[in-house]
Amino acid sequence: MNEKNKKVGAKLLVVLVILLAIGIIVVQGVKTYTNNMNPRTVIITGTGKVSAVPDVSTISFTIKSESKNDNTKALQEEISKKADSVFAKLKELGIDEKDIKTTNYSVNPKYGYRDCYSISSVTPCDSSVVIGYEARESVDIKIRNTENVSKVLDVLAAEKITEVYGPNFTIDDIEAVRDSARDLAIQDAKDKAEVLSKSLGVKIKRIVSFSDNAGISAPIPMYRDSAVYEMGATKQSYKLEEANIQEGQQDIVSNVSITFQIEN
Repeated sequence: MNEKNKKVGAKLLVVLVILLAIGIIVVQGVKTYTNNMNPRTVIITGTGKVSAVPDVSTISFTIKSESKNDNTKALQEEISKKADSVFAKLKELGIDEKDIKTTNYSVNPKYGYRDCYSISSVTPCDSSVVIGYEARESVDIKIRNTENVSKVLDVLAAEKITEVYGPNFTIDDIEAVRDSARDLAIQDAKDKAEVLSKSLGVKIKRIVSFSDNAGISAPIPMYRDSAVYEMGATKQSYKLEEANIQEGQQDIVSNVSITFQIEN
């Protein structure tokens, strides 16, 4: 082989090496792209639950006053007097002023109906008629010491407030409890993924996606009436009995779904 042929052969060899290298790079690139775009994954669910006793209770109530005349100023003064009395007693129980909130205040006419059949058809007749006025003040209170719930109900009963809603028990720092439940759920999913990877003979590479759904199982409080009416021989007497409140326990549950990428 002459010198010229040797040079041509060397150039061909270099070209082949370059083409082979390019081929390897392309194949590796396609493999990497395929793995990234269509990774082999497994979806693992995890559950975490934290049980906590509610430390806050809320009660809503409405103070109302009625009158058959249109002296709405007197109605508002009566509402204010009743509210002052209730608020003073609540504060005596240690309830902070910031936890007593008026949510609605209204003064509205009360309507009745009259018979228009006896009135001449020539004369217009409106069957609805104002029969008086009513003032209402709705209040929300937050009770940070749940041991005072029954005492608050007794105060409202003593003030003869009949529109009472609650108590509703909650956890004040609910987000911290949710975080704890989610941490347990994530760890549960990771533990399951580790067991599954060993069973499948694969390795967990990384987390591709994550989602969670936290829920609260709230107990229904059981209590007996805090107000008992007793009819006497000549007049009605009012007797108080302390309400028996059980705040129960709340279960905060977190369910997570984690997608893991796997490889051999």
